[in-house]
Amino acid sequence: MHNPFYIRPGYFLFSLIFPSKAYCKENFPKEKALIVANHYTATDPAFFYRFAKRDLFFLCKKEAFKNKIASAFLTEAGAIPIDRDANDLRALMNAMKVLKEGKRLVIFPEGTRNRTGEELQELKSGAGLLAVKMKVPIVPVMFYNRAKIFRRTYLIVGEPFELSEFYDRKLQKDDFTKIDAIIREKMLAAREKLVRLREEKKRKCR
Repeated sequence: MHNPFYIRPGYFLFSLIFPSKAYCKENFPKEKALIVANHYTATDPAFFYRFAKRDLFFLCKKEAFKNKIASAFLTEAGAIPIDRDANDLRALMNAMKVLKEGKRLVIFPEGTRNRTGEELQELKSGAGLLAVKMKVPIVPVMFYNRAKIFRRTYLIVGEPFELSEFYDRKLQKDDFTKIDAIIREKMLAAREKLVRLREEKKRKCR
């Protein structure tokens, strides 16, 4: 699996149609890490290519791979199909392989696009357990708004953190709840910072 040569030219065209501004982009990992993000639209994964030329992979719902052309493109772009309605061991093994090879993996832990109007839906368990299993840092990335054509999309790259207190131990049921709560807290904290930065920017422009 790799990110092919046409991803960067394709991103240039995408960035003209979907302009964006990223805050704290220096936090984006250069080495292996699990990146967790909120999810508004099908275009969300494309915004990550402004940070990475290669070694960037995504967990993507298996339904997106039904079309042969879409399947070929997604696979070449680093998407890993996952069955959201089952314990998909194959997807888990592929995700672990990506991290083991020192690459970066993006997961949308809400499990589906957020159409509720809430800042963040309930998180599905899995992302935190993968980070604990592979002992990799987690980097929250939060979108401020839903991407629309020719309207700037704002996002922020939060500070990396680790769940090291859960390493090398047998996890109990309460641990799963704590892990999800920590990830949710970090994601919401990143979004709060993004909202604050946007409000400060608006005040300066008045």
